[in-house]
Amino acid sequence: MQIGFNIQPRFIKHDHIDFRKYDQCVENASGSLVYAYSWYLDIMAGDWDAFVWGDYDYVMPVPSRRKWGIRYVYQPVFAQQLGICPTPPADIQKAFFKRLKRKFRYIHYQVPATIKEDILKGFTIKPLHTRVLSLEPGYPALVKQYDDYILQNLKKARQHEIKVTRLAEVDDFFELKDDSKKIPVPEKSWRNLRKLMKLSIHDGSGWLYSASGNENEFLAAAFFLVWRTRAYYMTVVSNEEGREKRAGFALLDQFLRDFAGQPLIFDFEGSSVPGVDKFFESFGAEKEHYFMLSRNRLPWFISIFKK
Repeated sequence: MQIGFNIQPRFIKHDHIDFRKYDQCVENASGSLVYAYSWYLDIMAGDWDAFVWGDYDYVMPVPSRRKWGIRYVYQPVFAQQLGICPTPPADIQKAFFKRLKRKFRYIHYQVPATIKEDILKGFTIKPLHTRVLSLEPGYPALVKQYDDYILQNLKKARQHEIKVTRLAEVDDFFELKDDSKKIPVPEKSWRNLRKLMKLSIHDGSGWLYSASGNENEFLAAAFFLVWRTRAYYMTVVSNEEGREKRAGFALLDQFLRDFAGQPLIFDFEGSSVPGVDKFFESFGAEKEHYFMLSRNRLPWFISIFKK
């Protein structure tokens, strides 16, 4: 497809976005991810704008921040990837990324790996991956994919009489987080996640599971988000006793058991840490790739973005 010489995506500030048309565009995209919806970005990014093609035929959300008077693009925590919705022809993809490069001097942005690398010329590209597992075959079929490492640790959790239940109070999750091994996530991102938990649990898309011992003490908790055809393993916290008693294994297994047989893809949310990635793989999960894009056209003497 060839596009007109003067046709370009429009950059629309957040306050002027037609959110009905924007979300409808995201909704209609094949395989659209929850991270691109306006309600999700409003919580997890706050300050975001969009490039829009035509009458919201294609949209590209762009979270940004300002530091020392310079606005830059960043990837919000708990938002694995963004990009263009739906996937347009190559010429239109090029137009979007050309506008992105012209608009911002510093960019850190993650997109699906379905975009050809020649379209991303001018960016430093780092391949990343998440792990995904189809839940549609049903629980007996899923268990057959568990390797011995998972099965042995589930056995240990049963021996310790770990009980998994739905957790209604978000505050209980965060109390456990404060007593658990520190997770390298900024405090503002935790506050955003708290908002997401409250909203999604209220509307039925958020699922908060807890694991407790035989004295009903909280040992671990995990938050899952189910949106359209995908379920997301958003985060997990566990204290030392929970780790010793393999409570995290029981949490994941119970969620998979509860949603098995449904037409859902379970996204483990990936990890660049080899041990964590191996753990997800042990459930039978396969790689799904995406790209981290970086671009820095700042003056050499500005190093504020590396702090």
